[in-house]
Amino acid sequence: MSQVLFLSDPSQADVSPILGMANELIARGEKVTFFSSDEFKAPIEQIGADFKAYNQELSVFQGQKVVDEEEKPKSGLISALLEPMKFIDDILVQIRGLKFDYAVFSPSYPYANIITQLLGIPKTEQVLHN
Repeated sequence: MSQVLFLSDPSQADVSPILGMANELIARGEKVTFFSSDEFKAPIEQIGADFKAYNQELSVFQGQKVVDEEEKPKSGLISALLEPMKFIDDILVQIRGLKFDYAVFSPSYPYANIITQLLGIPKTEQVLHN
C-alpha cells in the first residue's frame, strides 16, 4: 500500500478530476492525503481520503482585500508567488512525520515541483481533458 499526497488548487475544475483519481487509488488500497480548501472537505472525506486544509490566513488561492481604494487587489496566486515559502512551510508542517511514495497534482498547482523535491518523492501531473 502506497501513501499518496494529492495537491490541488481549490476549484471545482481542479478538484473534480483528481478526486476521481484519488477515489480509484483508495479503491485499490492506497492511502491518500488530499490538500484543498474547506469547501471540498466533505467530498474528499467521503471517498476515504485524509483531508488537509490550506491555511486560510495565507489566502493563496483567494483575492487579497483592498487596503487602499485606489489599489487593485492582487490575486491569490500572485501573492503566493511573492511569498511561496509561507505556503510551502504550512503544507510541510501539516504533513510532518508522514512519508509519501509519490504526489499527484493538478496542472496549475504552483508548488508541486518544490514540495516533491523537498520530500524526495516522484510526482504525477494529472492532465485535465475537456
